[in-house]
Amino acid sequence: MHSEIVCGLDIGASNVRALIANSERGILGYSQVPTKGFSRSVVSNLGLLSDAIESSVMKSEEMARAKVRKVIVNVSGVHIRTFQSRGSVHISDRPSEITKDDIKRCIESAKIIAMSLDRAAVHLVPVRYFIDDKMEINDPLGLFGSKLDVDLNIITSLIAVLQNVTKAVNLAGYEADELIVSGAGTGFAVFDDNQLQNGAVLVDVGKEITEAALFIDGKILDSYNFPFGGDDLTQVLQDNLKVMFDEAEEIKIKYGLAGKDEITNLLLPKVDSAMGDVYKKIEPFLKNKKSLPSISVVGGVAKMDGFIERIENVFKVPVSMGRIKVTDKIYDITFACSLGLMKYGMKKIIAQRSGAYAPEPIGFAGRFIAKIKSIVSEYF
Repeated sequence: MHSEIVCGLDIGASNVRALIANSERGILGYSQVPTKGFSRSVVSNLGLLSDAIESSVMKSEEMARAKVRKVIVNVSGVHIRTFQSRGSVHISDRPSEITKDDIKRCIESAKIIAMSLDRAAVHLVPVRYFIDDKMEINDPLGLFGSKLDVDLNIITSLIAVLQNVTKAVNLAGYEADELIVSGAGTGFAVFDDNQLQNGAVLVDVGKEITEAALFIDGKILDSYNFPFGGDDLTQVLQDNLKVMFDEAEEIKIKYGLAGKDEITNLLLPKVDSAMGDVYKKIEPFLKNKKSLPSISVVGGVAKMDGFIERIENVFKVPVSMGRIKVTDKIYDITFACSLGLMKYGMKKIIAQRSGAYAPEPIGFAGRFIAKIKSIVSEYF
């Protein structure tokens, strides 16, 4: 069997992480370098970011002793928005077997919604299907009916953000095969297949933003981003204690939410407010489930003493610290997103080999990637 190389590229606020694997031998190499030219999930300096991407991937290539051409990249930020749409197609006058093309046509009809011209779809997520306006099902392939409807979640990003990330990857000498929201990548690494199938919530509290990703039926259902991160807590301490930012960061790490009362009292209102905003978004998902979804928290802030307990106090449900599912070579949770992006790439390869049907790529729409490639090709 032909062995294929897959690279997951996680562009984060603190570090750019690359992880390389192949379809036969698993993880081959990984690395991280400090992020430059990237702030609040948008490109602020194209040259600096492309240099960081090149450095990270090249270090992984050296470790893997393999050359990468394409990468699967993450995208995140408060610009991520989800739209709901309903699509419908006529199958035939008499009940006929529903085919892959019928499902594709149905999803295409749902994509035609009023969306601003500065946005593009990153994920197309079929939530549920209906046959003949009566039967609600998860997978209509092979069933019989005269009419097919779909409720579709369209997770979108600003086009300019996608273009700039893609251009930075291209300037580094690589090709962005797909762009996927960060929460999806991290979720694929933190949750097992059973959890993703039955329902899971990932809360990633990063340096600059917090992302909440919802999973059901083995796929991402929605993604919410909030303008809150670890730096905001550090800023609270800096402002109130009148110290330098680096010193405030050390105090935050040392005492967390379970140390000095003075520090705890300063940080708690900010944490409770931010996590309250997260809970408002995920509450309908939690209440619509017959059984409680798995809820995991990752990110640097999650390691603070007392932080997990505080989230449980706000959510009123059990919450666990996210951990990478068993791998043979890497256990560092900071590589969760790049590992999950790689896992997605592997599943895509397996599906293509087996001829399995996927109505749309879970990641960035291929046609739009091609459009961006044509835009940036003048620079090469």
